[in-house]
Amino acid sequence: MVGQVVGGRYELVELLGEGGMGVVYETADAETGRRVAVKLLSARPIAGDEALGERFRSEAKATAAVVSEHVVQVLDAGRDQRTGLTYIVMELLRGESVRTLLRRLGPLPPQLVVRIGVQIGAGLQKAHETGVVHRDIKPANVFLARTEDGRVVVKLLDFGLAKVKMEHVAGVRGGVPRPGAAMLGSPLYLSPEQAGGRATVDHRTDIWSVGVVLYELLSRRTPHHEVRCARCAAAWSASPRSAETCWWG
Repeated sequence: MVGQVVGGRYELVELLGEGGMGVVYETADAETGRRVAVKLLSARPIAGDEALGERFRSEAKATAAVVSEHVVQVLDAGRDQRTGLTYIVMELLRGESVRTLLRRLGPLPPQLVVRIGVQIGAGLQKAHETGVVHRDIKPANVFLARTEDGRVVVKLLDFGLAKVKMEHVAGVRGGVPRPGAAMLGSPLYLSPEQAGGRATVDHRTDIWSVGVVLYELLSRRTPHHEVRCARCAAAWSASPRSAETCWWG
């Protein structure tokens, strides 16, 4: 899609990355001349559901109210009339994710992990004070952005996505996914209450996930990386391994 214009003003210049929910492009804003990042949500269920797309745009706008150096700035959100794709516009970051850093260097020094953890906490504190819960804290959503003055600042990405996905899971009854339904978020980083699909998930689920991330940065593996059970495997659409116990209880 390089060269195409989204939302009537954002010209896609270069593909920056892609994942399960969509793709991210470096983009030129025709109205301001500013270089920004545009994420196109191309994966189901959001791409084909107008009501869910509108819910996501509302979440993106709520995130825009979070004012913190450690939360990626959301500038705009909408639905492209030509392609039908929902998009969000964010500040353009230069750097790498913590996941990439971990793969490149292996376990990180404790002093560095503490510095990363403090900045994650600062960003989440501002978000929680605004009433926004992330729900999908993981190394891929923690970005080390290099500023123009040479500093490296931790930025949290992808707020609100897990919540919107939760509202559209087929077979959800009373907040609990039916067996075989896709797990929302990243299983190894989810708190027990979020893994169980409870509707009462609050800011504490993010705190749990941060703990898992920091553990992984120190050891290069998550605390429960080998744990599977029939219930968990069904929720993850994976093969059941009933001989093992479920750490969620």
